Amino acid sequence: MPKTVYRSSYPDLNIESVDLVSYLFSNPLNTPLDRPLYIDAVSGKQYTFSDVIKRTRSLSNGLRQSIGLKPNDVVALLSPNTIEYPIACHAVVGSRGIVAPTSAALTALELNAQLNTSRARFVIVHSSLLETAKKAAKGTSVERIVLLDGTPANGDVTCENMASTFAEADLLTINPSDAARQPTFVCFSSGTSGPAKGVITTHQNMTSNLQQWRAHMLESGSPSQRFERNSAIAFLPFSHIYGLNLFICQCLIWGTTVVVMPKFDLDVFLGCIEKYRPFELSVVPPIALMLVKDERVSKYDLTSVRRIMSAAAPLTVELSTALEAKFKEISKTEVFCTQSWGLTETSPLASTFPNDRMDKRHTGVGNISPNMEFRFVDADTMQDATTNADGSTQPAEIWCRGPNVVMGYYNNEKATAGAFHIDEDGTRWFRTGDIGTIDHEGYVTIHDRIKEMIKYKGLQVIPSELEGKLTDHPDVEDAAVVGMWVDERATELPVGFIVLNRRAKDREQKVVVDGIHAWLNERVANHKRLRGGIIVIEQIPKSPSGKILRREVKEMLKAMLKKQAPKARL
Repeated sequence: MPKTVYRSSYPDLNIESVDLVSYLFSNPLNTPLDRPLYIDAVSGKQYTFSDVIKRTRSLSNGLRQSIGLKPNDVVALLSPNTIEYPIACHAVVGSRGIVAPTSAALTALELNAQLNTSRARFVIVHSSLLETAKKAAKGTSVERIVLLDGTPANGDVTCENMASTFAEADLLTINPSDAARQPTFVCFSSGTSGPAKGVITTHQNMTSNLQQWRAHMLESGSPSQRFERNSAIAFLPFSHIYGLNLFICQCLIWGTTVVVMPKFDLDVFLGCIEKYRPFELSVVPPIALMLVKDERVSKYDLTSVRRIMSAAAPLTVELSTALEAKFKEISKTEVFCTQSWGLTETSPLASTFPNDRMDKRHTGVGNISPNMEFRFVDADTMQDATTNADGSTQPAEIWCRGPNVVMGYYNNEKATAGAFHIDEDGTRWFRTGDIGTIDHEGYVTIHDRIKEMIKYKGLQVIPSELEGKLTDHPDVEDAAVVGMWVDERATELPVGFIVLNRRAKDREQKVVVDGIHAWLNERVANHKRLRGGIIVIEQIPKSPSGKILRREVKEMLKAMLKKQAPKARL
């Protein structure tokens, strides 16, 4: 069977071969140098565009002179969001180093594993996480730990101080011919279904995705359909590819003022929207859910918001629609909520909605970004998916290729080999692990991850679909669905984990759960019923980017079943 390749409907962009920091500081949109680019949401401290350029050059000089940073050295960056973060990031890359952004939520043991994977020579760490870094660095290749913030003590140096005191120096560039091969980041995958892997993101991966994002989202549609991105509220972790690309890189290109939140706090977030009046919000599904259900939302002036973009984890149509209705009530005008799709391995954007196709926004995750190609391949037969009478494909694994698709995984040839398929003609495709479809207009819908799909008596059950239904119930605050294998039935049974809201907690739990079962059964096909039961818990385990940590949920389920043995099981 011949392969079927779906291409972007947009003309190919002329992807520039250039190093990342030179591209970021080229100022293509003529941003005024005195415009504030990074503002601390709590203290109000700010850096202008001019400050960012000067402090990056000074810090790059300081790192090279004071700690001996050399080209290709890997520097782990461990910090919550702070206005010092982008400067440290660009200073390392501008020294021809490689940044390994690491989540501030990691334990010392988890960080130790990532340091061993990246083989980092240095760690730049926020003062609040210094002890974690010290413990994690033991037995690794780390030679020195440098504080990101504060003033020097005991003869030590800090990045904040070096950026203020060292002379500016020219940043080190790369040969343009090396842009497609030279790493700039080692971004760790979320590891929702297994150990996190270090993804090799090159200069060209990032610069191409910056151009794709701009063409697809900023410049698509007619002038009246576009909007200015004058300000953005950043709570998404800078260590995650979504926050790294959008706030550390993309907003710099756009000249967008980024209000930096060190951690998510709903009142601070809402207060920042009221004060800085962004046109668009960038969120993840747990925050979207909070905006729909928390009463505090009505206490703030959020009338500037016209667009809400969700990414990093699946957003259900039910939640998207509810969020639009909430903001329409606030603003007395139409507010569009869209979902974009991508992965760490696509740097990250691979599909989104152009400004002139908001009518398609509830169909999935948009159309294919410029310069990209997709295939939809049955993971069992390795044959391209068949097409239905309406022009849409059968659900299948999405394979993709393009200049934003990474080379592979750092120091992990086995994982790299498993993640890519090479055709007989040598064409290399990244296997995303996501099950999706594409319609006759080229718009993509994501169904779920291959590893997360539940099979009940051979029929597919999509966890994210059931989670969307459950969170639509008035008693449910949050939900997760996993499969439980039952030998006696020789099949998996879907099991629901739910977090009840305050009102529901005041009632008898069995009555509440039975009511949710009855309510859900009326809304789903017979094979999708939660035959494994509904379990009430206090919190759904999630990654910092909002993805449900299903392996942790499954471990919880295993522990519960073990406690029940030798009692009869469902």
